[in-house]
Amino acid sequence: MSSMSPAHSTADAVLARIVAWLRWFFGVAVRERTYGTLAYLLVAFPLGLGYFILLVIGVSLPLGFAFALVDMAVSSPIALLIAGIPILLLMIVVGIPLVLWVLVLTIELAALERVLAERLLGADISTSEPARTFRERARRLVLDRGTWKGIGYLFSKFVLGVVSLIALIVGVAFTYVLVAAPLHYRNRSVGIHVAGPIEFVPELTYRHDGWAVDVVSSTTLSIADGELISLYVDSFASALVVSAVGVLVGLVVLHLFNALGWLYARYTELLLRGTQPSLFREPPTQ
Repeated sequence: MSSMSPAHSTADAVLARIVAWLRWFFGVAVRERTYGTLAYLLVAFPLGLGYFILLVIGVSLPLGFAFALVDMAVSSPIALLIAGIPILLLMIVVGIPLVLWVLVLTIELAALERVLAERLLGADISTSEPARTFRERARRLVLDRGTWKGIGYLFSKFVLGVVSLIALIVGVAFTYVLVAAPLHYRNRSVGIHVAGPIEFVPELTYRHDGWAVDVVSSTTLSIADGELISLYVDSFASALVVSAVGVLVGLVVLHLFNALGWLYARYTELLLRGTQPSLFREPPTQ
């Protein structure tokens, strides 16, 4: 029997690794997880924006009642005796039920996010044991740590959505400019441009009766107007080469999307592990 030489064995191992790497690199375009990640990134921004609006509206009204009572107690105790009772009644009748509604909604939206992360990103997120009675559900609604973790996650989903939207726009636009080079290779206007300067100063303000609480970031985020990416080649052959490079760039972009999805999956596992299951899937029995 002839035995394989060490050099031949090493060469086969190296070749197998190269083939495996090439299969992994080019296979991203047909991998199911890739399109699950793309779907997750596409819905991240509208969901994050919706969560942010719902939570801000649900929290701002009860806080407004509370600030009004505190303001009256400090500035005009006599007015508190007159107007404080109606405001207190509004807080009891409207504010507290609204807060409880927000907490219930948080549990359900966190359950939705767990499903999305598990099915689209392959996350593995365990929940706490479901409440068996309505009394236990009511207690855990306010006192369970998972409820507040869910609120934090839903607020942060707005940031994740913005990052996802920017990544999709830049990645898809950059890939398209390269891949479609044969269609516009003599057009100097093709590229990614910023029509005007973009500036963003993070700021949060609460105003009431002439006084305000401002939280303003000292950092201004800005993008100057002009050309970010330009593409111009003067021959069809060169455009075909650019297009081929664009295909490779597109594959790299898909891998970057998958890496971003992996980070989102780990983040979601960290924040939503141990949160309460959906009330509608497993309602209390008593």
